[in-house]
Amino acid sequence: MTKYKRINEGIWADFGKNLLKNKGSDKQIQFLQVCNNGKDDFLNYLQENLLNNQDAIIGGKDIFFNHKFTEAEFRFPPMDTQQEIWQVFAKIGREYAGYCGFWAYIIIQMIKHNCITPDYLASELNGTYKTGVYMLDNAINSNDSKTIDDCVRRILRSMCNPAPRGKRIVFNDFYLGKVYWRWHWAHKMFDKIGLSFEEILKILDEKGYAEFSSKMHSQQSYISQKNTLGGLLLFLKENPLSAKNMGKVIDTITYLSVWKAIEIQSPELNKQEIKRIFDDL
Repeated sequence: MTKYKRINEGIWADFGKNLLKNKGSDKQIQFLQVCNNGKDDFLNYLQENLLNNQDAIIGGKDIFFNHKFTEAEFRFPPMDTQQEIWQVFAKIGREYAGYCGFWAYIIIQMIKHNCITPDYLASELNGTYKTGVYMLDNAINSNDSKTIDDCVRRILRSMCNPAPRGKRIVFNDFYLGKVYWRWHWAHKMFDKIGLSFEEILKILDEKGYAEFSSKMHSQQSYISQKNTLGGLLLFLKENPLSAKNMGKVIDTITYLSVWKAIEIQSPELNKQEIKRIFDDL
């Protein structure tokens, strides 16, 4: 298997944890300020506080994602950009796509080569779009420790650092990783169950995928079996669910899979099984 360059997972996690130790601290404000100052200051900060550790970088092949993002495009990539992301990263193994340190290295290289600017990392979309420059200025000039800490957490999530929410961040919160994994599951399944690739992406839309991925990449691993996942996708095609109900259905599938051979039934039979599960909720 080809090895790719990445940041050591433990060192990358410790970097984030150290920034989150004290809300509103001088360390957090300094981090926000260098992010606001631009590429050179931000990369110098990372070099001094992360990359100068001789064990920080695990060697391997470089992947350079040469795409100049707008800020909004980075925050919520449109379909053509999603396709480009997939084409670049589809060749890597699933193991690497699950490493926070792999994606962190990609983001640093994107900043280095002017594909994004550091302030993009602070942008927010929570009801209304707020630019990274606005979010940074607001936090730096705030006396509220939570506002400062929230902005630091946003930047760390945008760099695929696990400190804010654990390693699942690569599947749920990190933009490039979220695109990769949605497209991975769609490619894995579209020729197995009679649904098109586009239909599966539509089923796993922004809201649906958030609930799906939080279960898929946790202890709820039974749905990763092709026949089980196929049945779920066939059911969701005909019965769109709220995120809450999707979570309940997936939890029940996992429970039943302990003592019923759901994973060896056909996707079509599992669709009917899942329908019975939903009707009994």
